[in-house]
Amino acid sequence: MKAVILAAGIGSRLRPITNLKPKCMVKVAGKPILEYQLGAYAKAGIEQIIIIAGYKSNTIREYCRKIDYCNVKIIENSEYSSTNNMYSLYLAREDIDGKPFILSNGDVAVDAKMVAGLAQSEDCDLIATEIGSYNEESMKITFNTHDCITDISKTISRENAYGLSADFYKFSASSSELLFREIRKIIEIEKKLNEWTEIALQRLFRSHILKMKPFGITSDDWFEIDNFEDLILADYKFANFNKTRNSKKIYFIDLDGTIYIGNQIIPGAKKFVENLKTNGIPFYLMSNNSSRSKQEYVQKLHGLGIDLQEENVILSTDGLVDYMLHENVKNVFLVGTQSLGNSLQSVGINTNAQDPEYVVLGYDTELTYEKLKTAALHLNRGVRLLATHCDIVCPTPQGPIPDIGSMLALFEKATSTKPVRIFGKPSPEMVKHILIKHNLQPKDVVIIGDRLYTDMVLAQNIGADFILVLSGETSREQVEDCERFPNLIVPDIGHINV
Repeated sequence: MKAVILAAGIGSRLRPITNLKPKCMVKVAGKPILEYQLGAYAKAGIEQIIIIAGYKSNTIREYCRKIDYCNVKIIENSEYSSTNNMYSLYLAREDIDGKPFILSNGDVAVDAKMVAGLAQSEDCDLIATEIGSYNEESMKITFNTHDCITDISKTISRENAYGLSADFYKFSASSSELLFREIRKIIEIEKKLNEWTEIALQRLFRSHILKMKPFGITSDDWFEIDNFEDLILADYKFANFNKTRNSKKIYFIDLDGTIYIGNQIIPGAKKFVENLKTNGIPFYLMSNNSSRSKQEYVQKLHGLGIDLQEENVILSTDGLVDYMLHENVKNVFLVGTQSLGNSLQSVGINTNAQDPEYVVLGYDTELTYEKLKTAALHLNRGVRLLATHCDIVCPTPQGPIPDIGSMLALFEKATSTKPVRIFGKPSPEMVKHILIKHNLQPKDVVIIGDRLYTDMVLAQNIGADFILVLSGETSREQVEDCERFPNLIVPDIGHINV
């Protein structure tokens, strides 16, 4: 038996991701949709897989050159922009007309067990069907008491729908011959090149020529990706993290962009923290934002309805203070808030020294040009630079605003100086002392945050799992080309179960 994957379309509703790749190459939970199907077909023992490519077809060709676990043939639909998937299937007629095959649309992430069940079923003519489910945009089927599908269409009403088609179709040799006879009629005689394959199926069902049955599947077996909402839901459904979440023993949770933005709490954040408390799971809220003290963070969180102690807050300034105490630093010039200055002064560090050992850069919401000028003069004469963290922007309800990473770029341009040390995320020192305290291994740890270059890199640096929330700095399209994908992607922290 052969398989055919229809993957010629543009996928315009997933732009800008699909500006550079076809929809079938968009990643779900870290791997391309196409990989789900190729792997599933290979495990099901399918002898040859035919891919009908069109838009950005070279991307598919390059990907398939690296595959050694199945035999892939690629057919080009050069008319992809003016035709639909029936025409794509028509292009494979010499390979499969009158022969048994499985047909699938290339925008469906699928569980391999479902495909194996479909391929190995004794019934030869089947449509994978989520029985009892309904979705306005998906293909639905109707079914009669004679065990035959009688119609397939997106317009079937909820009352009449037997279930959703998962866009996986299994044809016997005789059914294949009937299907291609109808497709040839539509394309060669009626000259209709922009139709769905399901139009041919619908004609055959309604005229009682083609006999097919539903093959029952569940919602866990498949997901069709049409838009960004679908993509995020599919990321969640197929994430490996869902299989290991119950073994996690501690959570480190970013604040800015994850728990709140500005003075607005993110929906579900309070309930998530309460669930951790109820289940007795240790957690720490952490921030690279060095403009506030721990006490101020506790007060802010209390005002948002989240009660916790200072010991449950980890700041980038913790590592800075530990370092300066260890190095016996007494005199610095601080570019930072009065709150950060008070924290340093409380441990005996002069923050406005005329001859500083270091220039210290924090997130300074009280910045003046005088501070910038003085710091630059110190740096230009060779004073070393320390930074509390490296976040490029800070999320606010109005949008992102410059953070320390932007200031570091300014100092590098103005003084050719880079920091000798940056504290906070993604440095492992941010959390290592907590892991030692609780005697935990990296596999026990979950880090939740909204930034790839700090939160996710911190997780990678210590070997922990990472959950990306899309409520802050990072958008779903920015994740697409990551070499290492988050273990889970959710719209916000309220979508995480513990």
